[in-house]
Amino acid sequence: MPEFIKALSDEFENIYYIEGERKGGYPYSNSMLIGDYLIDTGISSGHIRKLKRQFEITSVILSHWHEDHIAGNRLLKNAKFLCHSEDKHIVEDVDKIFPYYGLKPEDLPDFVELLEGFRMNNTKIDRTIEHEEIIEINDMRLKVIHTPGHTAGHCCFIEENSRIGFLADIDLTNFGPFYGGIDSSVIDFEESIEKLEKLNMEIAISGHKGLFQGVKLIKESLNRYKSKIYEYDERILSYLSEKNPLNSNDLIKKNIIYKKYGPWKVFEITAEKIMIEKHFEKFLINKVIEKRDNGYILS
Repeated sequence: MPEFIKALSDEFENIYYIEGERKGGYPYSNSMLIGDYLIDTGISSGHIRKLKRQFEITSVILSHWHEDHIAGNRLLKNAKFLCHSEDKHIVEDVDKIFPYYGLKPEDLPDFVELLEGFRMNNTKIDRTIEHEEIIEINDMRLKVIHTPGHTAGHCCFIEENSRIGFLADIDLTNFGPFYGGIDSSVIDFEESIEKLEKLNMEIAISGHKGLFQGVKLIKESLNRYKSKIYEYDERILSYLSEKNPLNSNDLIKKNIIYKKYGPWKVFEITAEKIMIEKHFEKFLINKVIEKRDNGYILS
């Protein structure tokens, strides 16, 4: 069996961690195989072809619409596809990816080239999934946990008997939570992490960071990951005053989210601006700030 396919338990057969190319680093991601269901297809075209030689895959569950989690859909044409209703319209029309990132194709030719290299195409969703739905797979029970914030329809999953979970892009990376899309929400992201903290997972598969084992480690990792949101809260609020209104345009390029910008600077600055605006939405709801002219001041 190829090295990237890893059995997770002697007691619970037919549950595998499928490590993506580059150890699941972007533009790839990790997957979970449970029976004949594959969660996410971003492991790379080569990995999917090898996986298909080893296992029959009748169904694919997509955790969310992001390109690095759906890129291999075209190689599984005979499978039935499932995802949350909130993300269905983007999976079925991948031209929506750019506007949902707040971009136009001409803004980022390198991203266009990446999507063309993936040969991204529209995927018909055969059935939508909803929060706390149980998907019966042989004698296994895969529970859907709707975890919005990263995207509106982002979902995590836990197999109830083994307590093995798939976290998708609540990925426990050092970067922290990413909510730089039009359909993102920092408030929802916090609540979603708290949902996962209550699940008592024995093993958790991160979409980009590999395996986490043990209830205590997983909970500590989730809490540390969530704390990045509070760091951003403090950084943003440190620039605000009770007199001089500031908006997201005033705060971009201050590296509140990104310590430094990389080759995809346009994408990162746009995402940072959106994320800062999501914090403003949170502060307004909590009455920490108030609207003044074209910006915000401390309440």
